[in-house]
Amino acid sequence: MHKLAYALALAFALPGQAAINALQLGAQQGIKLDGKLDDAAWQTTQRYDTFYEHTPRDKRPAEQPTAMRIAYDKQYLYVALEAIDPKPQEVREPFSRRDKVLGDQDFFVFYLDPAGDGKAAQFFRVNPRGAVGDGMFTDTGGEDFSPDYDFEAAASRTDTGWTAELRIPFSALAYNGGSKDWKVMVLRSLTRGDRYRLTSGEAPGDTNCFLCYSMPLTGMTPPQQAMNWSITPQILASRAEKTHANGSKTHKNEVDLAVDIKLRPRPDWVLDLTLNPDFSQVELDAPVLAGNSRFAVFLPEKRPFFLEGADLLQGPTRAIHSRAITDPAWGARATWRGESADATVLTTRDDGGGLVVVPGAYGNGYAQQSFKSQATIARGSLRLGSAQLGGVFTDRSLEHGRGYNRVVGGDLAWQVDDTTRVRTQLLASQTTALYDSAADALMRGDKRDGHSFYADINNRTAAWSLYAQVRDIGRDFRADNGFITQTGVRSFYSEMNLIFEHAGAWRETNPYLNTEYVEDREGEKVFSTLRPGLFLAGPYDSFYNLEWRPNQQTRLEAGGPLLKRDYVHLFADGAPSKLLNRLTATVQLGDQIDYENSRVGKGGYVSLFARMRLHERLEVEQVLDKVWVDGGPVTKERAYSELAYQWNSIWHFTARDTARFIWQHAKVERNPLAYTGAVNRDDTRNTWSLVYTHQQGLGKAVYVGATLADNRDDGGKRKQNELFVKGSWTL
Repeated sequence: MHKLAYALALAFALPGQAAINALQLGAQQGIKLDGKLDDAAWQTTQRYDTFYEHTPRDKRPAEQPTAMRIAYDKQYLYVALEAIDPKPQEVREPFSRRDKVLGDQDFFVFYLDPAGDGKAAQFFRVNPRGAVGDGMFTDTGGEDFSPDYDFEAAASRTDTGWTAELRIPFSALAYNGGSKDWKVMVLRSLTRGDRYRLTSGEAPGDTNCFLCYSMPLTGMTPPQQAMNWSITPQILASRAEKTHANGSKTHKNEVDLAVDIKLRPRPDWVLDLTLNPDFSQVELDAPVLAGNSRFAVFLPEKRPFFLEGADLLQGPTRAIHSRAITDPAWGARATWRGESADATVLTTRDDGGGLVVVPGAYGNGYAQQSFKSQATIARGSLRLGSAQLGGVFTDRSLEHGRGYNRVVGGDLAWQVDDTTRVRTQLLASQTTALYDSAADALMRGDKRDGHSFYADINNRTAAWSLYAQVRDIGRDFRADNGFITQTGVRSFYSEMNLIFEHAGAWRETNPYLNTEYVEDREGEKVFSTLRPGLFLAGPYDSFYNLEWRPNQQTRLEAGGPLLKRDYVHLFADGAPSKLLNRLTATVQLGDQIDYENSRVGKGGYVSLFARMRLHERLEVEQVLDKVWVDGGPVTKERAYSELAYQWNSIWHFTARDTARFIWQHAKVERNPLAYTGAVNRDDTRNTWSLVYTHQQGLGKAVYVGATLADNRDDGGKRKQNELFVKGSWTL
């Protein structure tokens, strides 16, 4: 068995890289965390300064001098970062919230892979102001900012640029005490007319295995940590008032206490327990267009309890999505990270109150979650060089014997070489909690079995990029602890790109062709499209897509007609200036489907995102989405329009104190002449939120806020106002 594992590891070996040596600090040596690199210890630490340009031109020495140093003691890992800039006055150094250190700023990212296998890495960001971001990075999922780690950072401006220091407790790292070298990667990002990304490893811009170019961290023996723990009590006090459509009012005063407990008996084990958790979200979900669609909208997880080991729950499909658990009364979780394997198990008591997605081939429905249930999720993975094997099990058992939904399966991710990656997953489900339309709820019924098969391949070189994906999902497949909205279909999707690089500001011109075909289990077409397009990469970190989407066909129900669409699709994204540091636009013009009336009319879709820095202490983000369609054969007047808008602004009084104001506006308008039945002509919703935050540290915060909301439609006007105080303190 050991010989087989060794042979497989050799077959899936990763490319070798240069190493960096870490200095072990002596008892009398210390590093003051001030962002300055003037400590005596740094002067005797290896200075690694061989950096490469990753974008916009890859595989050549970086023109902007960059360096790093690494040291450690019994408690902390220290990282020193140095950025030399030919125009230091152009360094972008705004105040930023945690996890909002983004491409509009100068920043460093330190990737740390304790397993040393190039599959996943914890990352730590810092900008010249000392603002931080952190999370998990995988080549398949990219950067996930959900996890937060207890680390510190400081930065300092210099005459030639800026420097920074990171102090990362070993207790914040998940590692096994094996013999493998840890691996690290540093990325420096700066925007100067274009966005430059410099890396400590010679990672090609077209690689789909970025972490393969991490470098071994030598000279370090990770300490064997004793058990450490933390307890975070939380309190939420609120007063809410509701005004109903008939003018009556109701009031509700609440004081809720909760506690989160985290135990780390060894560096590779983390145990989490939460009791009466406060899952209220200080950060609101952005409004989305959902009225003129067939499938539910995916929303990311933001609740702290579910974020430990969030990367381990990722797979080729969304068979696991913790937001399906709506209102836990308690939860427990164990996470283990080994030298060549990882595992996590989570179980919660869900008091319900939300909706359960009931998937189908032509759209999904919903069932009221008017029940309590036990939700359990388990996932593990085994790494063999550049291959990773995974397994998953989920169970949702409803109270009072009302049935269950269970999913079990496995998956494979294999980095064949630097240019090719293959993934596949096979799942089986068993369900007795079936949808009863009369009760609009899940009720126990005869057992139904389902399956889900997924496979994709991605091949990218300097000259082309090819991607293909196949799915086969049985009509009775369900994943109630996940987010699977379409079942009973077979599908094929592909992307084919030719890459032409240029020496000028317009550095790429790539024609491409995307195709997709979906059919139901009887072989009837559900959807098909053939989309030729052109991709452009230009100055100011800009990207453009121009697509012609002719004869796109959609069937809305079994046996129904195929609805044909012809329209153009335009996308633009860039970083124009320090003031307007991100602007993204999507525009579709031509035929639009009116899903409510099962017909096609002329219309369009527009999505705009803008991030502005009107002052170094002020962040402003705006999102606007709008869709509209006329009445087609019934009337040329507009039949339906929907608008969703969000203004999000944050003022930084200090690095710890902020005030955030959000305004959300959503509006749906329908023309009764375009409908056969009675409809709401106007549905308007507004939400205003003002929150003051004092962040003493990770897990130590006070929030004071107010939220006002109103909803107006043909049935009248409803309001809801709330005042709240929320506090947490980690012991």
